[in-house]
Amino acid sequence: MPSTAVWLMPIILPFLYLLYRRFGAYFPLACIVCYGAVSLVCNYDILTVVYFCALFFAFCGLLISCQLSPYLACVAFAAVVAAVGALFGAGVVRLAEGAPVSDIAERYVLAERADPVISFFARDYYEHTELAPNEIRLEPDDDGYALAAATAFSEWAGDEFGHYIWYYCIHYGALAGAVGYLIAVVINRRTASCYDCGATEAEIKLSTRALGGVRVETVPIAEMKMPRAYLWSCMLPAAIAAIVLEFVGGYDFLSATIMHSFVTLPSAFGCFTLFAYFASLFKGKACTVANTVLVIIGIAAVIFPLALFALSMIGICDCILNLRFWTRFIIED
Repeated sequence: MPSTAVWLMPIILPFLYLLYRRFGAYFPLACIVCYGAVSLVCNYDILTVVYFCALFFAFCGLLISCQLSPYLACVAFAAVVAAVGALFGAGVVRLAEGAPVSDIAERYVLAERADPVISFFARDYYEHTELAPNEIRLEPDDDGYALAAATAFSEWAGDEFGHYIWYYCIHYGALAGAVGYLIAVVINRRTASCYDCGATEAEIKLSTRALGGVRVETVPIAEMKMPRAYLWSCMLPAAIAAIVLEFVGGYDFLSATIMHSFVTLPSAFGCFTLFAYFASLFKGKACTVANTVLVIIGIAAVIFPLALFALSMIGICDCILNLRFWTRFIIED
């Protein structure tokens, strides 16, 4: 079901990088090409086009980002390229279908209303939305209930994606790219390749023979942080632009996209690395528990937008107060 693939993207991308680390770039690239060719030939779906483009761009961006320095440039490059890939896929679908994104989304929901995922969201939306005064709400046992739910949901999807397609592509693409880079950092620090920068003979002997190299020293996640300059160089201009758009009116989708791209996502990344720093302070079994909690927090941030927003608020506080410094101050006192 292509409707489920968006949830698998943050899992598939790290697995592809693991294949790169072990076998080099050709094998994972061949996997991506085969996936796109087989799925498009055997079961064409517009979501598959978007996923194929996003996955190809995200993987190439991830490989390049692991060869760059410093780490902020790495994670930004991985996230931006993945988001560009998703937008590129949406553009390909727009050109292939020859219709506005809103019409494409509306037609797709109606055509794929038998899909379990789409059917679930359609029924949930139909049960909780307000209908027109002259429209009667059908019961699940009534004839035509599935079509009525899909029709109502398709109208919402057309309006939502017609305005917020940039927002969703940037959101899911950037999350997939950032998650892929963070897991790639873990993989790089636990393996060694003869093509790595500064790899020693002892490290290579202790590791599985890896063909995919990394040309820079990998910084641990716990040592990554958003600098205070982020507040005035990125967050402040985005906030000003969003305020101006609110005064102008009619650009809610653009304001949300700007704030999400330049404030929510980077701040959430800073919060996650802060939690990774806290987890690194534990030792023994407590360290295992702390890392497990860290992984659960990361999964929740990827799945639930509210959790991502909460992390972004903590990330902004960390930029302002430098919570790492005060943590060390309290521990050493």
